[in-house]
Amino acid sequence: MSIERIKNYIIENAQKEAEQIIKAAEGQFRNKIECAKLFLEKQYKEMLHTEEERLMEDMKSTLIIVKSDYKMKLLEMKNSVIDNILERAMSRIQSLSDGDYLTLIGRWLADIPDHLEGELFFNARDLQRITNVFIENIDKKRQTKIALSTNPIGIRGGFIVKTANYEIDYTLDTIVKNLRTTLIPKLSDMLRLSDTEF
Repeated sequence: MSIERIKNYIIENAQKEAEQIIKAAEGQFRNKIECAKLFLEKQYKEMLHTEEERLMEDMKSTLIIVKSDYKMKLLEMKNSVIDNILERAMSRIQSLSDGDYLTLIGRWLADIPDHLEGELFFNARDLQRITNVFIENIDKKRQTKIALSTNPIGIRGGFIVKTANYEIDYTLDTIVKNLRTTLIPKLSDMLRLSDTEF
């Protein structure tokens, strides 16, 4: 074998070996790229999923806050409407004619047990409306008399009966407060804006 042949043989084998090494390196490179690509895709999907879950939680939290704010505002509006209605009713009672107002007071006094003895207190304006005839008519229907106090008290309307042991409060403020408690569920239903509130 000549040196030239040996040289060519070595070069050929070296080229074949180099080609195999290059092919193997290319294969390993492709595998590494494919693995890296799959790893990055998996990591991306996990990050995307985590971010989507975080955004959903944020949206839920925000929605809960918005619903709560909506309900509070709606409740404030309903209470405002109810307060306005009751305030107007109280004003209308206060502005009744003397005859109508005394008729109403007479009905309320009829609810006081007739065996109770006590003193009847009004505000200054109502004291001017109360006549002796009115008090006499009330006393005719009772077993015991209720004396009229000439000292006015600071109420908006109605009256207070003071007995030896306790007070009976028929003031407009107390009546409206009790009425408010009774009417809130009914008025709230009437004021419902929709059947599907948040």
